[in-house]
Amino acid sequence: MKVRVTTRHINSNRDPEKLKSYAVKKSKRIEKYLRSGAEACDVNFVLSSEKFRDTAEISINSRNLKAASSFETTDMYTAIDSAVDVIIKQLKKETDKKKTSKRRTAAKNKEGAPESGIGKLTNIKVRRLPKKPMTIEEASLQIRVSDANFVTFRNSASNEMNVLYIDDRGQLTLIEP
Repeated sequence: MKVRVTTRHINSNRDPEKLKSYAVKKSKRIEKYLRSGAEACDVNFVLSSEKFRDTAEISINSRNLKAASSFETTDMYTAIDSAVDVIIKQLKKETDKKKTSKRRTAAKNKEGAPESGIGKLTNIKVRRLPKKPMTIEEASLQIRVSDANFVTFRNSASNEMNVLYIDDRGQLTLIEP
C-alpha cells in the first residue's frame, strides 16, 4: 500500500510534517480493509486549509476498488479522523457485499441449482406407473376402484402421458399434453 500525503495552504504555525505523520498513522486503520491486493493500492491524502476551514480528502485507488471521502471542520486532526471513518464505512460496505455474494454462490448444491429452503425431503412414497398403456375407460375404472383423486397413465390411442382426475364437482376430467 502506497500512502501519499499532500498539504496545501497550511499555515506556518502548524507543522505540516506532524500532520503528514498523523495521516500515515491513521492510514494503518484503512490497511486492514484492503488486504486483497494491498500492495497495488494507492491511498492519497490531501490536507488543505482555507481561512477557518480545514479539509481532509482521502482517495483510494486499487485494481478492484475506488473510494473517496472528504471532511471539513475547524480542526485538521478531527477532519483526518472523520474522513478515515467515512472511508472505513465505505470499505466495510464493499466487503460485506462481496461476502454476501460469495455466500449466495456457495449455497448451491452439487448440480449447480440453488438449494430450496425446505431442505432434504424424507419419507417419500414412490408409486410406479403401469408399463402397459391404458385406454381412458380403463383409467376411469382404475380411479373408481382406488381411493386416489387422480390417475396418471399412458394413453394407448396417442401413446402420450395423460392425467385423469376427479374435480370439485365429482366429475372426471382428462388432461392431455
